[in-house]
Amino acid sequence: MLKRLLVLALVLALLSPAAAAPPARKKKTTVQPAPKAKLELVKPEPRSKEEILKTVQRPVPPKEGLLGRVLNAITIDTRYGPIIPFPVADSSKDLGPSVGIMPVIALKKKSSGDIKSVIVPSFSYNDNLRTTMTYRQYIFPDDKRYFILRASRSEKVERELMAYYYTPQLGGSDFRLSLEAKHWVTGKPSFYGYGINSQRGDKANYSLQMTGEEIIADVPLIKHLYLNFKHSYFDKRIGPGPVTTVSQVKEQFPADYAVASEMRTFHTNRLSLVYDDTDHPFLPKIGTYASASVLYSNEALGSDYEYRTYALQVKHYYNYKEEGRYVTAAHYLLQFQRGDALPFYALPQLGESTGLRMAGDGRFTDRGKFVFTIEERITLSKTPFYKFISETEIAPFLDVGTVFSKVSDFRASDLKYAPGISARLVIRPQLVATIDLAFGSEGTNAIIKIGYPF
Repeated sequence: MLKRLLVLALVLALLSPAAAAPPARKKKTTVQPAPKAKLELVKPEPRSKEEILKTVQRPVPPKEGLLGRVLNAITIDTRYGPIIPFPVADSSKDLGPSVGIMPVIALKKKSSGDIKSVIVPSFSYNDNLRTTMTYRQYIFPDDKRYFILRASRSEKVERELMAYYYTPQLGGSDFRLSLEAKHWVTGKPSFYGYGINSQRGDKANYSLQMTGEEIIADVPLIKHLYLNFKHSYFDKRIGPGPVTTVSQVKEQFPADYAVASEMRTFHTNRLSLVYDDTDHPFLPKIGTYASASVLYSNEALGSDYEYRTYALQVKHYYNYKEEGRYVTAAHYLLQFQRGDALPFYALPQLGESTGLRMAGDGRFTDRGKFVFTIEERITLSKTPFYKFISETEIAPFLDVGTVFSKVSDFRASDLKYAPGISARLVIRPQLVATIDLAFGSEGTNAIIKIGYPF
């Protein structure tokens, strides 16, 4: 995504006097699914030039409301294109709050006036990471293809170098292809031990380093049915984390640290059969997305481990009377591994960004996991925003999940329940700014982030 969070916009939207009104009735349409997120801790990139350029459109005239007036006031027009200095903020149970600024700079072609590139630098501060500086650039060779370049460095631990390419119509066909190469170090997750009975008091922070490449291809079969192939080759290891208020994995789990701190090669390939008749790849209001996949890793192909990961996933969106004001969203996921014993960071995890919002990332770790989430997404109001429609939304939710060492060990009594409520600013076509408040046996967690949970 272009932005980590438009907190100011969300707050203004929730305080805006705009009257609540249900959206106009819409017919169900079908949009081919974009390639899915590559790692659960990594937010997906925008999937088209149009989605990226929505960020730099000139705000609507002042008569369009408080949001329009504020954004109109902060936008700077230049001969090369508009500059929008967004405030940014996020929060998590692991790293705490971050605040900063992120100007969005559009560059136009002299000949046609079309946007040829968007540059998005940012500066933020977090007590654990200290200052973080990030450079992002989006380059458009034509209306379909695009490149993303990103570099980031924090005072403590976190690093990133990434190059990404995407084409939705390779050689004029419906074959979609994405290529990515990156070096990434994150200090967000923690390890608590294995199993659903691991203790919160054993929390230990670490940093995860990954260097490698990834290729994703989508092949349409018949209507709504797709074959997805994902190849990845990464060298991974862990090191000391940035959070000093808790133990480090090296101290709390020395045997696991000894294994996980050695550089290991993961060469994996995943095949998925996907059914998707949802109306939107990022902000669905109706339809079903279902997938069955198997990921395999073989030493004969250069991996350090032999294992398989199986996954069944269903996302269903029930749109009451297809009016869009009340959308019941449900998500089911069953995932389990078989094969060699892996470092803990390569196992299925259940936490803040992986299905259980009351807990920190990596809270529960084992060879398999089950997740069920249900939300009632209620649209409160609609207001113009950057020449397109945004919606303020609240969503009471319930997260349910557990982990297990094998499927036969699954027990309903081990399920963790986490009710909560979300306040969201939905900016079509692809952006959701979210404040989640979740409760449960792990305590209370307040999360500020971009994107729907599913």
